[in-house]
Amino acid sequence: MCFPPPATGMSDFALSTWPDSLSFPQGRSDSITVSVLPRGAFKGNVSLSVSGLPAGVTASFSPLGIAGTSAMTLTADSSASPAKSTLTITGTSGSLSHTATLPLTVTGVAKGTVAVDLSSAYNANGIYSDGKTFTAAASPDSAGFACSEQVLGPTQIGEGVLFKFGPANALDAVRSTTVALPGGKFESLRMLAFGVNGSQESQVFTVAYADGTSSSFTQSLSDWNRPQGFSGESLAVTMPYRLAGDGSKDNRAFYIYGYSFSLDGSREVRSITLPNNEQVLVFAMTLVPAAPAT
Repeated sequence: MCFPPPATGMSDFALSTWPDSLSFPQGRSDSITVSVLPRGAFKGNVSLSVSGLPAGVTASFSPLGIAGTSAMTLTADSSASPAKSTLTITGTSGSLSHTATLPLTVTGVAKGTVAVDLSSAYNANGIYSDGKTFTAAASPDSAGFACSEQVLGPTQIGEGVLFKFGPANALDAVRSTTVALPGGKFESLRMLAFGVNGSQESQVFTVAYADGTSSSFTQSLSDWNRPQGFSGESLAVTMPYRLAGDGSKDNRAFYIYGYSFSLDGSREVRSITLPNNEQVLVFAMTLVPAAPAT
């Protein structure tokens, strides 16, 4: 058995962070790992602090004093302004002090948006609690895999707006149907969705207005395991695993994508008809109001 040579040289340390940058929206949190890298015979405890936080953003370390790694959690309250800044993380141990920098972006979230209530149209199972068992027939891909409630939570922010998910372990998504939209004039409809069993290309979504007119949008959707970067598609939610029907996890990356359809802001919306395709699954929709006339 081979052992590493004893630590020699000046007793010191360095700091590192992973990932090396953060970006998250107003009203949300995210974390990084701060690591102490010993040099020579260093075995001390390092106290951590951070400076350069933009207004409305707070930070916490767990633990605050470390000899190995610590999680630094940053939280932007809902009133925090969108901003870009560079944080300086400082580690201090006695007379020794070192820093690491972290680029931070706080993104904005559209105000006054209206979440579409999909509950009356739910006709598909998409989300389960971790450890829950379910049949292949009651899964989004009819192959016995689904999204995790623990990963998604009740809401997500994507496409610059807040989305609300349906209840886990029940019908909580929609496909191949028409969804009623709340009355009002809106500039766009944002949507979280994915394709299953392969990418679903050139799918037609049709928005009907109260005056009897309509607008159709053709959009390609990537498979939840294979992003294709289609025009009009963004990575809205990255899921580190999906659930299998036997209660286990498939520990690969899976995705929910964001889409945005521009609406005629001079007309009141009535409904949206989804593609007649069981392989297209929609989880959430949010309407962005039309800007007031000036």
